[in-house]
Amino acid sequence: MLLNKNARLSARIFGNVLNFPLYDADCCPAAREHLAVGNIKGAIAEWQRLADLGSGPARCVLAYLHLVGAPSMPVDLEEARRIAQTAVSGARGYANYILACIALKEKQTAECMKYLVESRKAGFVPAGTYLALLTVRGASKENLIKIDKILRQSAKAGHWPALLRLAGVYISGQLGIAKRVVGLGLVVPAFIRFWLALRFQVFSIQCFQYFANVTQTLFNEEGIRRLQQPVSSAPRVSCKTIVRWTHAMTAMVATVVLVQQSDAISGHHGSTTVPVMAGWALLAAWPYGLSYLFASTITARRLMSTLVQSLLLCLITTLVCSAYLGHLLGTPLSTSVVAETTGVQAFLLLSAFGLGENAAQHMEEANVAMPLRWPPIASVHAILGLVAAGACLVRPNVWRLDYWSDQGFNVASEVLLAMLPYLVGIVLSWQLVIANGWRPWAYVCVLLVGTALAVVNNSEIWTVQPGILGIVVVLMVQSIGFVLAAEWAIEGTPE
Repeated sequence: MLLNKNARLSARIFGNVLNFPLYDADCCPAAREHLAVGNIKGAIAEWQRLADLGSGPARCVLAYLHLVGAPSMPVDLEEARRIAQTAVSGARGYANYILACIALKEKQTAECMKYLVESRKAGFVPAGTYLALLTVRGASKENLIKIDKILRQSAKAGHWPALLRLAGVYISGQLGIAKRVVGLGLVVPAFIRFWLALRFQVFSIQCFQYFANVTQTLFNEEGIRRLQQPVSSAPRVSCKTIVRWTHAMTAMVATVVLVQQSDAISGHHGSTTVPVMAGWALLAAWPYGLSYLFASTITARRLMSTLVQSLLLCLITTLVCSAYLGHLLGTPLSTSVVAETTGVQAFLLLSAFGLGENAAQHMEEANVAMPLRWPPIASVHAILGLVAAGACLVRPNVWRLDYWSDQGFNVASEVLLAMLPYLVGIVLSWQLVIANGWRPWAYVCVLLVGTALAVVNNSEIWTVQPGILGIVVVLMVQSIGFVLAAEWAIEGTPE
């Protein structure tokens, strides 16, 4: 079914003009048309015209822009409050929601809660989601049950961020193991549904929410400049370029490996026809197309998302290629097994996309100065990660040419897996400073112990389990240890 006009317009605006949703209650189609060509001033002028005529939703849009800022419109909380108060009679739910966001920005938590309750009573669904989000941290078991109910009500009403938040609450384990399992199964479909709403319903209440701690601006000024100016011929490597080429190269590698194995899988040695080979190529490539569809819009604007996803993309590809060659699974492949493998691969690629976004958001919410805090901890992780990965290459049989021709993807998988816990550690330890107290030093000691275990196992001086399985066991031990140590260090480190 063809997309309707609003959906096509949303797809043009999201990522190119708007980084986040902007709810306008469908009050001004002309403003959307202005945004589609990057004309922010024209869109604001349309909303201002309607606001002067008494439109409550248009006034709320203007108040929201004063709250978050826009090109040629600096943040002005007093003006945002004034406009929102004049809109209460015409858009009670939306106006109270904005007043709550203003109070939150001014650190008036009690006032914020009061406005959110009023907004929710007026039927403004995002208010319920935000109310649950603000009260979930440190909540008692009784309050968690109430939060669960609120989020489920919001999700049932079609507010897709609520479904994603609900999955996060379940995964935290505060509501029991059964809910945690449900959360793990829910997070990927919830994220996909939220992304689809962002992509094709960026002006809808279904995806609208206020991001208090995110430093990224509402309007994508770089995208707006691209719309308004000719493309420069100067060479430039952007995050989107990295995402595009990483997907293209990994898809090509997976496709070549699977096509080469097609004779063995089908049992017709040397007689595979071109249509059959094209079918295998399509089967190998479709997970990358799905992943790129999601990653090219959001991940391309965040360097950390790009780096995390690119590393995981390479890791997943090497594991899949090892499975195609019959090494990872240890059993002969069939058409059904390959199809199931690509399905699992698609799930893992989308999960990698979600992990990249979570890593970027975690670092944005830390709100610390990169030049002061990034280098010490990052250097420690980078060095130890290279040591752990390099241990995979010191085994005597690795340096035989015939071994690489047969087990090359396994070796690459082991190297990438060995580096993965250190990437997790970098993300979690973003707020740590080496010179700030003794706990960061204790965290470094945990890193050293984990690295020693990895080196001993990866170099096969002593192995937990042979091959990739041993690497995975060590990875799990390292990841759990690094996560617990990082949380402990951050909680006990003075600002």
